[in-house]
Amino acid sequence: MNSLKELYNNYFSIGVACESIHDNFTNNEIGNPDKEALMLQEFNSMTFANELKPAYNMGWNSPEATEEYLPFVINPNAKLMLDFARKNNIKIRGHVLVWHSQCANEAFCVGYKPVTIPTDPEILKQRPFMKRFEKLDPVCFVDRDTMLKRLNSYIRSCMEYMYKNGYADVIYAWDVVNEAIELMDKQPTGLRNSYWYRVIGDDFIYWAFRFAKDAVDDYSVKYAKNYGVSPDSHLELKKIKPLLFYNDYNEFHPDKKEAIIAALERRTAEHGSILGEGLIDGIGMQGHLSDNNNINEYITALKDYSRLVDVVHITELDVKCTCMNINKYYYQAVFYKKLFEALVKANNEGARLKCVTFWGLTDDNSWIRGADPLLFNADLSPKKSYLALKCALTGESLGEPEKIQINLSDRFIDFEPKGDEPQKLEDYGFKTRGFAHIAFQNKFVHSGTTAISQEIRFDEWSSISFDISDFIGQTIEVSAWVKSPAKKACIRADVEGFPIVAEAECKPDEFVEVKGIYTVPDDIHSMFLYFSTLEETEGKFSALYIDDVSIKLIGLVEGFEGRKNIAAVRGVGHLPMLMVTDKESRTEGGHSLQVTRAEKEATVKFNISSYIGHKVNISAFVKTDDSTIYLGIDGSKEGRLSEVASNKDGWTYISAEAVIPDDAQSAEFFIETDGNSDYYVDDILVTRC
Repeated sequence: MNSLKELYNNYFSIGVACESIHDNFTNNEIGNPDKEALMLQEFNSMTFANELKPAYNMGWNSPEATEEYLPFVINPNAKLMLDFARKNNIKIRGHVLVWHSQCANEAFCVGYKPVTIPTDPEILKQRPFMKRFEKLDPVCFVDRDTMLKRLNSYIRSCMEYMYKNGYADVIYAWDVVNEAIELMDKQPTGLRNSYWYRVIGDDFIYWAFRFAKDAVDDYSVKYAKNYGVSPDSHLELKKIKPLLFYNDYNEFHPDKKEAIIAALERRTAEHGSILGEGLIDGIGMQGHLSDNNNINEYITALKDYSRLVDVVHITELDVKCTCMNINKYYYQAVFYKKLFEALVKANNEGARLKCVTFWGLTDDNSWIRGADPLLFNADLSPKKSYLALKCALTGESLGEPEKIQINLSDRFIDFEPKGDEPQKLEDYGFKTRGFAHIAFQNKFVHSGTTAISQEIRFDEWSSISFDISDFIGQTIEVSAWVKSPAKKACIRADVEGFPIVAEAECKPDEFVEVKGIYTVPDDIHSMFLYFSTLEETEGKFSALYIDDVSIKLIGLVEGFEGRKNIAAVRGVGHLPMLMVTDKESRTEGGHSLQVTRAEKEATVKFNISSYIGHKVNISAFVKTDDSTIYLGIDGSKEGRLSEVASNKDGWTYISAEAVIPDDAQSAEFFIETDGNSDYYVDDILVTRC
């Protein structure tokens, strides 16, 4: 069977992020012969996940360092990996020259001596690790000119090291600047409020690219003969000139995309723009995705970036599983297949995608362990997502998901221990969202003896989420008792836009009920709600204590106001035309389903398969000029379950009870009339009896 790099050879390179085995990091790739062999078999590009980041190569404490000269000092693990790549003829994406994270704080300080804003001593007593997160006091910052000289010297000495030591024909691209845009920081230009930004200013990105471009131009000529290249030939020099990239995450969100493009186009009185001066070759779309992301939005961004630069790379692709049941890898694979189909199609339509790099080799060594986002299992066996990449080219099917027994029963979770076994959040359908720790605790409870808490949160999305996937397409009442010092506690839906399902004003010393009604979208395969806060102070993320969580099923509510609905055509030979319309509706400004037909048997059916195994009550409102309206279930012995005389002057209510057998493969109810007039259906409600 062909490898991925062979299959996609005519489309783009296939890359992988990896690390070297060292110290306690024994699960890494380079140094493990089996993992090395798999990498070399499947991929033709590699990225060092950590080894070339500034934190591990900035020589601020080396003898060469001066106040204005910050040298690149190669990390031994980076050297080992460079040699591995050269020996095995695999190309490298250099990652990264300038980044706000994993960058030595000393680099920004006078004399390379940080001064931090001290944490409250009382907090340190309880949480000593908070010392590591102290921010730099601006009193220790160097001035702009000094920082520019440090930036220039670091980039130039890095580039010269690579040319001088024989790696210029191995490293084919560099992420010059990484993640410089952060709209949440609310700076006028959309830039992240990083130390680079605070010390240099808006144009630190420009200067990073200017310095990188100048270094590449200078050293490619200086060391050309080392590579058998003529220093006078522009075409030959390109062989040893790495492409220069801007790289970022959530790069497909429209607002962030706009801010990225604006940063690359920004000019000042002192200089032109990065794009205008030709300092950049490509844009890196990181691609940290979930299997429910909008692929069309991602492809739109790919095409938009392709109009700006010569090359686009997907630099850090992984796809988190959002489903927790037996079909988790199936839905992940379906997403991968659709994504790669769309990427190939986009390239055929003119996009400039030249490389796709996966951010890791195996799930057990991913930066988001537990989300299982990659192509290979811990034992190096391929997952269904690996097969999906092949099916994306062959057109073969991934089959169908396994049938899952849906549990529509009401839930109440009080977190009280059951027996002597240790409690696990997963047993209740809860999991960590983000990086913060969740714990069972007895200090603050609403009832009983146990609740859960998340006392330390570093950002808004660090939270606690719980699985409500059984209720897809249903309307539910959600309630939880929450204690927090925040202004408000809220429950959000973990879908695009993160809508608030419920919220309540907090009372710092007591629990408050957060309660709301939510209709779960029906065009997804998994669904989570998560707890969040609205704060008095920007940048603060308060602790959360949660108890007595309940979910009550209201039912399947269909008012025909969304993108999709549960209706389908019904009939043999003579089929109706179905259309959501605002011509008729039970609510002002709303919509209904119009059923247009020429024959009596051309009717409509509605999918209620989630109620298999339940006794249900089905109700709807119908408007028609015919005399009688019928409601029934296809496949049942009864057929028609209810009939009512039509109110020809308005809407007619019809309802029926039915038992849907638990061995049914699907379930639909239908609405028909005694004539062939058009009719309208609105406000369907299906509830358990």
